[in-house]
Amino acid sequence: MAAAIEPEEQKELFIVNSENQYWGQDSISQEYSPYRRELFRQHFRKLCYQDVPGPREALTQLWELCCQWLRPECHTKEEILNLLVLEQFLSILPRHLQAWVHAHHPETGEEAVTVLEDLERELDEPRKQLPADSERKEILLHKLTPLGRPYESLTIQLHSKKTPLEQESGNGK
Repeated sequence: MAAAIEPEEQKELFIVNSENQYWGQDSISQEYSPYRRELFRQHFRKLCYQDVPGPREALTQLWELCCQWLRPECHTKEEILNLLVLEQFLSILPRHLQAWVHAHHPETGEEAVTVLEDLERELDEPRKQLPADSERKEILLHKLTPLGRPYESLTIQLHSKKTPLEQESGNGK
């Protein structure tokens, strides 16, 4: 059973919300962008109980923030569910992947998956184009060798099956 919000409480909520530049009446009338949706989502998720005067105000602010984020007056149930699933999907990704996906601003779970699949393909392609193992060793040797100094000792270390202790003591095969 939901209690009606008194007009005085509504006025107080608007004042509290308008203190933040993103919550003012002017910004509500502006175009609703994915950036703004993300901002509303973050405010919804980060509302702190200690920052509001009491439980009713906390619940009311959560309700308003949720409505500003999910916009039930504009979105279907399916679209709202998609936003919730997208948020949860992003939250279960490792942090580096979260950052990568967020940078691409997906609006649906499918878009987020496509971003990740594209990343996987990009990471797989260079591996296929790498030179053969012996060529990689040569390239590595040239990069690691100081100019004007032979790299025979590095070659010996790379091709030798002796451990460093065996090489020092002269023992081993």
